[in-house]
Amino acid sequence: MMNLSRYSACTWRQTLNDLLDTSPLESRAFVFNESVTNLRELIDGVIALLVPFASRRDLRLRASVGRTVAETIRADSARLGQIIFHLLNRTIRLGTQGEISLVVWAQDLNSGTQRVFISVVDAAENVVPAARSQLSSPITDDPEVAKRLGDANACLPLCRLLVQRMRGELSITSGLERGPRATFTALFAVEQRETSAGTVSGSTQVPLFSSATQARDTSASPSFEPFESRYLDALSEEGVDLHAFLNNWRQSVNDDLARLNALLREDGFEHFHDVLHRLSGAMGLVGARSLMEALRRASTSPLAHNTGSIGTLTARARTLVTQLEATSRAYRSTSQ
Repeated sequence: MMNLSRYSACTWRQTLNDLLDTSPLESRAFVFNESVTNLRELIDGVIALLVPFASRRDLRLRASVGRTVAETIRADSARLGQIIFHLLNRTIRLGTQGEISLVVWAQDLNSGTQRVFISVVDAAENVVPAARSQLSSPITDDPEVAKRLGDANACLPLCRLLVQRMRGELSITSGLERGPRATFTALFAVEQRETSAGTVSGSTQVPLFSSATQARDTSASPSFEPFESRYLDALSEEGVDLHAFLNNWRQSVNDDLARLNALLREDGFEHFHDVLHRLSGAMGLVGARSLMEALRRASTSPLAHNTGSIGTLTARARTLVTQLEATSRAYRSTSQ
């Protein structure tokens, strides 16, 4: 809690200073002070600032931090938090009712360096909105600050400048069906590689993320579905257009998930086998072995044909779809 509050205060102080600075961006002196930073705690601190505001707009915030992300990195935590804050705030302001996902994963370049990907996606799903939070938020409590944050895209010039100073990349898109999304990627030095138990961010509908120890068996975290990126790397090395492949893969999976939902409503259990079998094969294509096996067992066991188990499997599949959507955008951005 102490670290979360420190990251939250640090992010808000830096963000507020820049919001109230009326001088042109090009005339400002941007100093970066790198220090040991726990990215998971930093993200929780940023989310704590924005959950009350998101709740007022009938939006839920959800984080998915991959196990490959180092425990601590060297970064200017205030500036990095500021980028994440602005990208989340922008997505909240442009979002519709539903869920906003913050997806984080990393690629090891060597023993001391990681390329970290941070992607914000507005799922724009028609879901029952969470109860409106009554908590106070500095974003809406101060009229002057709220006014400066009101223009969703006003933050982008500052974000691009900060990303440039970090020698990173920022991709901004605004899909009509899935809502606005952004992906930030940069190289960071690794301080501590292993993730300690109980520090992995999960999903939440309350102001603070609940931390849960990720089990060492084949069960997946509720906010991150494991998959082996080497499967996608192998496809890319064979000349497959990875962006097109993942687009087609997601469409096929989404169609099968919609079919499962329809069968649940119709009690059409006799047709579950074919759909679950197809989904199992789809998970195998992208290296999600744990989910592939779970779907395969469900397709052959009548005991698994109940609303609860199917609901759990479809939730895991949707989590993977969100992760690979972010992966596809990042791949397309870095390959262009």
